[in-house]
Amino acid sequence: MTARSSARPDALPLSVAPGIARPIVLRTAWRTALRLGLRIALRKVPTDRLGRFLMLGVTALTLCAVMAGEAAAIAPPQPPRPAVPQGIAPRGALFTAETAPEAAAGADENSDEAFRARAEAEVLRRIGAGVRREDQRLWLPIAKGRPVVLDSRRADPSDPASPEVDFRLDGLSPDREFYVVRATLAAGSELLWISRADGTRYAMHGNVHPSPDGRHLVVTHASPGTEFNGVVIWRREEGRLVERYRFQPTPDQTAVSFRFLRWRDADTIELAQFAEVDPSTCGLGTLSATALLSRKGERWILRSASAPRCEP
Repeated sequence: MTARSSARPDALPLSVAPGIARPIVLRTAWRTALRLGLRIALRKVPTDRLGRFLMLGVTALTLCAVMAGEAAAIAPPQPPRPAVPQGIAPRGALFTAETAPEAAAGADENSDEAFRARAEAEVLRRIGAGVRREDQRLWLPIAKGRPVVLDSRRADPSDPASPEVDFRLDGLSPDREFYVVRATLAAGSELLWISRADGTRYAMHGNVHPSPDGRHLVVTHASPGTEFNGVVIWRREEGRLVERYRFQPTPDQTAVSFRFLRWRDADTIELAQFAEVDPSTCGLGTLSATALLSRKGERWILRSASAPRCEP
């Protein structure tokens, strides 16, 4: 006859199923210890009342310990906690390579168009308030009326009447009453100030320099080509801009240009003046001098403030 094994057929060695066999062994050990403790307690029961209470207390504590041990033995292992993030994500690394938005569709990463797109994206994020871009369209909400919509256009060789233009939001004016938009054309650029109140557009031609009291704005732009060349002064009147002075050389005049230096006070502007002359007069063909543009009542008067000299 074959000897019958006393082991249970479903018992598993610890090395085979540690996650299952270990709780079974622990439960068996705890139960055996509990039975032995109870037998000893029943055989030697104290006769006095205090001794009985002490024995019952010890038995209860033993039972609690057994239950806690079994619960700990059969509890499933806890998954490891995720690592606590350290530091802040570096700027520009908030998107993966698969989800990061393109700076400009179809534009090289280092091109002028891509640079303008990245700069504008930062301006749009900072301003918020409904300002947005949808592909080639720029939306500028205003207080009165429908939003101002500016559509950029790519060059179309088949349609010369539709020149290329790229509108990009540069930011807000110092008083935050105007949008500042730069329009890049095939032959130059133009700077627009657009009222946030009613959407009126003003061609500023160049960078704007407010007077110390904020009442006047001066713009200078020097260009020997087709762009604006001259000086313009604007006066702010109840949220509007009113042109108060403009100097622009005529084609038959000697080529003269100006560059802003500073406001001496709220009514006086200091400019650098340049004039193209024959190389026999100056080696580089350029004379320079200092000019002042001063306000007298409602008039602005331009005059030279230094003798001309040849540019070194």
